[in-house]
Amino acid sequence: MKVTYIEHSCFSVELEKVILLFDYYKGQLPDFNKEKTIYVFSSHNHHDHFDMSIFQLLKGYPNVKYILSKDIKRKFGRKFFNTHGVEDDLYEKIEFIDSNKTLETFDLKVETLKSTDEGVAFIVTAEGKTIYHAGDLNLWAWSHKSEEIREYTKEIYEEEIEKIKNRHFDVAFVVLDSRQEEYFHLGFDYFMKNTDTDKVYPMHFWDDSSVIDRIKDMDCSKTYRDKIVSYLF
Repeated sequence: MKVTYIEHSCFSVELEKVILLFDYYKGQLPDFNKEKTIYVFSSHNHHDHFDMSIFQLLKGYPNVKYILSKDIKRKFGRKFFNTHGVEDDLYEKIEFIDSNKTLETFDLKVETLKSTDEGVAFIVTAEGKTIYHAGDLNLWAWSHKSEEIREYTKEIYEEEIEKIKNRHFDVAFVVLDSRQEEYFHLGFDYFMKNTDTDKVYPMHFWDDSSVIDRIKDMDCSKTYRDKIVSYLF
């Protein structure tokens, strides 16, 4: 399994027969093997997780499939896709998936959780590997919000992670956002302490990748810090 960081929350995961591309909105893609099926995932409609260029970037590849959160369809609709070069024949082949659903294809199984922001988080099982991509599912606690609101956001996040409690993931891509200041680590920490994750890639840190070293230096991460992948140099 080869994991490549593209930009922000976008990663590709290359397996023996399939390639998974998550939340592309900008950045240079690797040269993928054209004999493999490429599955393109978009977790929600925000500009830093979904861009119409995904339908142009991979035009040279013969077997590309799209699995998008249903909120993208609700926000933009067929006409928007058509005006951006996605004809009806391709539009009809897009799998739009809602939260708490399961989709199975010949190659893989896709499960979703409900985001605490927009759209979904993805759980993808393929070739004996299980990959988690959070999208914007995170414990979004902010210092400028009241304690009551922070407690509510904590509850709804924990309720969602309860659905995957103790589940094994070979690789997980999880939000670690420095804009949350002293609360930046809470969602990441809770995820790692409530799942059986082999390797975790922090994401959604915008231009502040220092959060990776910061959480590795915190006492709370002592049981899992060796699982955090420091992939930026």
